[in-house]
Amino acid sequence: MITGVMIGIKIIAPNLWGWIADKTGLRHRVIQLGTFCSFVIFMFASTIENFTSMLTLIFFFSFFWNASLPQFEAVTMNTLGSSYNKYSQIRLWGSLGFIISVLSLSVLTNKFGISVVPICISFYLFLTWLVTLFIKKSPDAISKNHNNSLISIAMKPAVMGILISCFLMQLSHGPFYAFFAIYLSENSYNTNLIGIIWSLGVIAEILIFMKISSWIPKYGLQNLFIISFIFAVTRWLLISFFADNIIIVVIATLFHAITYGMYHAVSISLIHEYFTGELQGRGQALYSSVSFGLGGSIGSFYSGYLWESAGGSTVFLYASLFAFLG
Repeated sequence: MITGVMIGIKIIAPNLWGWIADKTGLRHRVIQLGTFCSFVIFMFASTIENFTSMLTLIFFFSFFWNASLPQFEAVTMNTLGSSYNKYSQIRLWGSLGFIISVLSLSVLTNKFGISVVPICISFYLFLTWLVTLFIKKSPDAISKNHNNSLISIAMKPAVMGILISCFLMQLSHGPFYAFFAIYLSENSYNTNLIGIIWSLGVIAEILIFMKISSWIPKYGLQNLFIISFIFAVTRWLLISFFADNIIIVVIATLFHAITYGMYHAVSISLIHEYFTGELQGRGQALYSSVSFGLGGSIGSFYSGYLWESAGGSTVFLYASLFAFLG
């Protein structure tokens, strides 16, 4: 329930904060406020010992945390201007940070116990807020759609196609994010091996972020978008049928470079092309809400609902179907 609340808030909060950022033009202040409030709220996590209080804390934390990320995407794309295909070279640092945090926390938890985790998260949030203080107000890209509203842009067939596809892609990733480690454990993989396999996926993601900026002008956004779905279909089929074969599982995990890394960089660029000017913040927020929010929450729900009754292999078959539909 706590995880569901954290994902579910992502459906609503980014759109509200995106509207505020677009209307006020103070996108950098929204980012700074969101990160600061997230840090202050999470400081109390170590002191909470009951379900209701933790649920409340996560609700408010997620509300402010989701104020920041889509607006950061908009600021990044505005700053890059016509060189927006280089977004991936900035995004790769997030993946690198993920690896560093996982490695450092594994050492710290072994030495000091699990109670060190919320303290470390609070420290990372504080550093994040400090960094946002260096963000300056950037002028929004000139809009070509002065007479268009957010709804009118979102209702364009191409944009609807992008959003529905992104929803289905995250729907297909639901079993992976929620149950992949459990699935491998059920197939006799030990904890260290599972950790290595996860790390390989993130390393592959970083490598693709380094290359994708040169691929976008060469192959086009639409072609790369479609290719990412073909890889997703194949990835979930391999995991469904060959979970006991470590070589195939590793190959399927390396596909994360395409099904998340390339897919996300291309999706951000597609949204940036359609939602211009004062609609950029809300456009990125809508993308985040529909894909990671709605798609992620429903993906977690159906995979959890079916796991015990149908089994992991069947759940990943459903994931492959959703990717194919996307």
